Amino acid sequence: MSENADAEAEESSGIRRLINAGAEIAGGAVGGALGFLAGDPAGAAFLGAGGAAAAMALKHIGQEVSERLLGPREATRVGAVLAIAAAEIRQRIEQGECLRTDGFFERNPVGRSDAEEVAESVLLKSQREPEEKKITYMAHLLSSVAFDPEISAHMAHQISKAAEQLTYRQLCIMKLAVVKDEFGLRAADYRGQGSFPKGLYQILYECFDLYHRGFVNFGGTVAFGPTDVVPGKMTLQGLGADVFNLMKLALIPNDDLVPIATQLR
Repeated sequence: MSENADAEAEESSGIRRLINAGAEIAGGAVGGALGFLAGDPAGAAFLGAGGAAAAMALKHIGQEVSERLLGPREATRVGAVLAIAAAEIRQRIEQGECLRTDGFFERNPVGRSDAEEVAESVLLKSQREPEEKKITYMAHLLSSVAFDPEISAHMAHQISKAAEQLTYRQLCIMKLAVVKDEFGLRAADYRGQGSFPKGLYQILYECFDLYHRGFVNFGGTVAFGPTDVVPGKMTLQGLGADVFNLMKLALIPNDDLVPIATQLR
């Protein structure tokens, strides 16, 4: 066996181990990911030049990450993101969607593509993410960027950093801002309210943090603090809408919104 063949076999072995480590979170996505990243190279090539380029970028970064010292849960998280993202990319290509063709997957003069840098950013942030409910949505972010030429590498890094800094409950609040009419949220602010149960004020602080980041607004009303939050008028805006769309937060189960909505009625 040639040195190149040995290296490819070792890379595929590392990718397989990492993807299989993510099975607890990724579930059925593991099979599709293995075929795309760790199967016969002709498998990815069959999906066209774009598919082969996307597979190459994920394989390179996945292999690099797999060679680092990962704790068991870290390997589970990283493997899950890699598996879910790879399976989604493969499925979307098979359904006729086209990957971006703006040079995102092409290696630059220093030897790395924008795709590899973004993939590494998302995987490393996921490695350290203790709220594992966020992992699936980090994977959606990685796969979404592969198809959207309007999201530059700089913007992808900006969004992945924002996603890292948000709690899972804040992701739920962002979905709640979109489906608020289904939950009958409070239509007034909290000014003048004498006391705040802990269950309420911690959520108001998270809503205000989203406002402070510019991700949501409250119908044009200026908010100076948590008591200025108006749940029934909360709307996504700017980068918040991009985070919502790229991370596919619409897929968050409504059951996860209920405890939040109960406090904000």
